[in-house]
Amino acid sequence: MKRRVGLLRRVALEHDRCALDLGSPVDRLALPVTPAEGQLAGDVGVPATTLRYYDKIGLLPPTALQGGQRRYDARAADKVRVIATCQAAGFSLDEIALLYQDRSPGRERSKQLARRKLVEIDAQVERLAHARAVIEWGLRCTCPVLDDCTCGIHPDKP
Repeated sequence: MKRRVGLLRRVALEHDRCALDLGSPVDRLALPVTPAEGQLAGDVGVPATTLRYYDKIGLLPPTALQGGQRRYDARAADKVRVIATCQAAGFSLDEIALLYQDRSPGRERSKQLARRKLVEIDAQVERLAHARAVIEWGLRCTCPVLDDCTCGIHPDKP
């Protein structure tokens, strides 16, 4: 029995030593709860594989590994949403990485990239406005064949 108590005491001491390396249980309670990969993926509406890919290319490295799970800081959800918004605006992941990594004074490279992207977005908005006008005209037209429109709904066909 005495031998068993000694073994348990050594295990407990080893556990305490490891706990000190990782921070005491009290310290860990004071840390903000960080979402695991699956929780973050669900919160922002992307597959967990997307988060792993972002980690692989350096866009979204986890802040910690706990129990074999990637953990992210509180800003990770916002960053994933910004990445999605940038992609919707036409930025590639490489361009998004450049935006995040540009630490030069004045961030001139990022600004040049953003200006070019605004020109592309303006052209896309113009194309979409034209497409909208064509669709609206088609909806209002009462002619049996749009190519032969004579109803006068839209005097200048788009």
